Amino acid sequence: MTEILGLNTWLGHLDDEYFGAYIPDGGAAVKIAVAENGFTPKEIAEGVRSHAAKAGLTTFLINSYDVKLHMIDRVFFACASQVPWTRLTDYALRRFAADEGFTLPGEVEEGASFAQALAQSSGTEVDYVRQRLNQCIHEYVYRDRGMVRDFRLAMTILCKNRLTGSPSAVSDSQLIEQWLTGGLTRVSELKQMFIYSKINRTNARLHLESLLHWIRVAKVPGAAIILDLGRLVAGGASDEPGERYSRAALLDAYEVLRQFIDSIDDLEGVFIVGVADSSILDPDRRSRGLVAYQALRNRVYDEVRDRTHANPVVSLVRIGGWI
Repeated sequence: MTEILGLNTWLGHLDDEYFGAYIPDGGAAVKIAVAENGFTPKEIAEGVRSHAAKAGLTTFLINSYDVKLHMIDRVFFACASQVPWTRLTDYALRRFAADEGFTLPGEVEEGASFAQALAQSSGTEVDYVRQRLNQCIHEYVYRDRGMVRDFRLAMTILCKNRLTGSPSAVSDSQLIEQWLTGGLTRVSELKQMFIYSKINRTNARLHLESLLHWIRVAKVPGAAIILDLGRLVAGGASDEPGERYSRAALLDAYEVLRQFIDSIDDLEGVFIVGVADSSILDPDRRSRGLVAYQALRNRVYDEVRDRTHANPVVSLVRIGGWI
């Protein structure tokens, strides 16, 4: 039997090998953590979230009970719904302002003019501040090819609207946020902003990659995406609340995870971990575990392993205690 790791031991390894430097330096990793011996996936998820947050990473908790994991656009919307967009925009503007030599203001209230606050703290004219930062926004946001066209245009609009802080600018920013989180029913409302496409299953992965890039543009070290796979593996009966996963949906969800692994070179500054109980390893449990999708199983399963010593760097780890 494969040796089981303690949660604290594994989290210490994540701190040393991933959260401390590798992720902030732009690296990416995808793991699956399996709860054994009565340990729960929730405990693993909370441990990862806590340690990632202490390292300054933006954390996203996504539960298969609430989110359709087999649809990548829903995964993106779930992440976008947890982003403090105004705060992230402020981080980016503060970075540009610091690079331009301005004296940074204290916290700027939501709906207020960032340019006005920066001009007051720097003892200069608002028009001058707005001109300099608009140049930075054009150079480092609108022209940043690390983000797809619609996403970087949306970030450009958020930054410029935050500079002005006018009621119309705030209203436009709210529309952008609704579009990013899947709450905008008619994309035609963004036509005047030159955004014409909805975020869907064909382009959501590119938008997620753009979000991860934008987080680092704002000088946040990176992100941690924690996927609770519990309902995915369980399936869910027709009379149970929450999402239900058919056989086809299960395979699609595993394909989403496989694509994360195979596109690791396109991901930037992110740690992705799927947490589940031991049923995900059971080949006889209605074939809903990893055995159901060999393309994913072959990428994470530790076929060659030490029976007496646990390896904390493998893609699939077993957690069975605290120490």
